[in-house]
Amino acid sequence: MIDWDKLVQTEGEKVLNFVNKIVGSIENSRDIVQDTFLACFQNLERIDTDYILPYLYRTAHNKAINFIKKNNKLVFGEFPELIHQDSIEDDIRQEKLVLAIQSCFQKIKPKYAMVLELQFYQKKSYKEISIITGMSIPAIESILVRAKKECKKILQEYKDKGVF
Repeated sequence: MIDWDKLVQTEGEKVLNFVNKIVGSIENSRDIVQDTFLACFQNLERIDTDYILPYLYRTAHNKAINFIKKNNKLVFGEFPELIHQDSIEDDIRQEKLVLAIQSCFQKIKPKYAMVLELQFYQKKSYKEISIITGMSIPAIESILVRAKKECKKILQEYKDKGVF
C-alpha cells in the first residue's frame, strides 16, 4: 500500500523542479504537477508500488511535453547555483555560465535535455532513467554521450566568444 501523503511530501518538490526545467514557468509547472499527482491518484490501484516513481516522472514528462506542444515553446527553467563565489567577477562569470547552460538545454533535443536533467540534476541512476523514460540503458548511455557532445560544442562557442 502506498502512503500517499508521504509520496507527495517526498517527491512533490522534486517532480516540480523536474517539470519546471522543461516548462520554465513555476505557475504552469505547479498546474502540471497537480495534474500529474491527480492522474497518479486516479490510477493508484493499477500502478505497481515498485513503479510509482517512474509513473510520476513519466506522467510529468508527458504532461510537460504536451504543454510545450500546445503552447509552441520550449523553455528550460532555473538551474541551481553551481558554485558559491566570493567576488563580484566570479559571480558574474558564474551567472554567464548558468545562462550558457540554460541556452544549451534549449538548443539540444528535448529528449537529450530530459536525460541530462534526470542524471545531473535529479541524480537518477541509469536504471531509474530507463524506467522513467522507457528507454534501454544502452540507449540512455548513447543519448548522454551525444547530449554531452552537443553541449560541449555549444559551450565552446560561448567560450570562444568570450562570454565566460
